[in-house]
Amino acid sequence: MSKTVSTLDALRAFYIAEKLMRDIIHSSKKDEKKLRRKLAQAIKKVEKMPQKKLLTYATDQWGPRFDNYLNSRWALKKVPLDERGVWPRMGKLPDAATSGTAVDTAEYLRPYLAGKKKMTPRMKRVLYIEKLRRFAEIITEYVPIIAFEGGLIRHNKLQKESQRKLYKRCKYDIDDGNHRAVSLALHGKKEILALVGTRIHKSDLLYF
Repeated sequence: MSKTVSTLDALRAFYIAEKLMRDIIHSSKKDEKKLRRKLAQAIKKVEKMPQKKLLTYATDQWGPRFDNYLNSRWALKKVPLDERGVWPRMGKLPDAATSGTAVDTAEYLRPYLAGKKKMTPRMKRVLYIEKLRRFAEIITEYVPIIAFEGGLIRHNKLQKESQRKLYKRCKYDIDDGNHRAVSLALHGKKEILALVGTRIHKSDLLYF
């Protein structure tokens, strides 16, 4: 399945995930029906937002993200989790935990869940990822994970060369929804729905 979508669809998904999702999850707790209702309401709310507000929010977050969103073609499709590179040091995890795909990160974290006595302060994020399990799949039905093709996040020249070398080159880099992707990988999911951006043009100044 692959469906063409617009840049605005991607910006709306990003806005919901970054700006509204915490309150949606907190207010829904373990109530699946309420979670679905809150997600549907958020989508309707953001669809009515002025384009300028969406664009301004994306710009304020991180300049290269704004450039990537506006200079990509977008498609909605299912993508294997073992082809998705996670955001470098997502959730303040160490480089070693995030150097590969969502599946690689899940496998790195699994021993910490098996023996929580091994948990260090830096690895506490693992507990949040585990708790996401009961929400992640439902959320992704409504607000897909956002990813880019071709190393736009992990291998652009804004990253230090020494850090770029640490990261596996993957077919896709996850821009938003990293925690959900890893949580789903931890619980056996092989692929998930994503809004995938493909850059129309890659500047030599920023990309290889």
